[in-house]
Amino acid sequence: MLARLSKPATTDFEKLLVVPQRPAAIAEAEEDLRKAIAAREAGQEQHVAAGRRLAAQQLGRVPEITAAEVEAIGVSLAPLFETEAAARARRDDVVREFEESIGPSLSGPLQQYRQAVGQAISDLEELLAQGTAFHAKARAAGFNLGSVDKLPGVCGHLQERLNLVRTVFDRT
Repeated sequence: MLARLSKPATTDFEKLLVVPQRPAAIAEAEEDLRKAIAAREAGQEQHVAAGRRLAAQQLGRVPEITAAEVEAIGVSLAPLFETEAAARARRDDVVREFEESIGPSLSGPLQQYRQAVGQAISDLEELLAQGTAFHAKARAAGFNLGSVDKLPGVCGHLQERLNLVRTVFDRT
């Protein structure tokens, strides 16, 4: 009966299932985005500091900064936000293109992997069923297998757990 089981998979999935390395364009796009964010944050800090200096000015003293100057600093933030948005969009495009290119190259190996896992679950289901049947025959004959090996006695419990695994596998 054990001869009906399939042979173990000989495919080396560790070598077959490899995610390609991210291209240098992604690192460059992320670096550009990091620089754009840093420039925008620096501009915002400068604007906030100017606003605080304006708010802290005492009446009757020579002004250090005018409201128009604070406003000009604020207006100068618009291009920084635009540069950041453009850098983010470029980075997202490059990442999306890379991720879309991975799918076709991995679909075949993932299908092989899925088939191997399904076969392994089927083989284990059959082995556990044989253990459960053997345990039932031994009990019917009045033989206590527990003194020899406890595995056939727990095969029924293992089958229940394996059914949960099969359910999750079938739903993916």
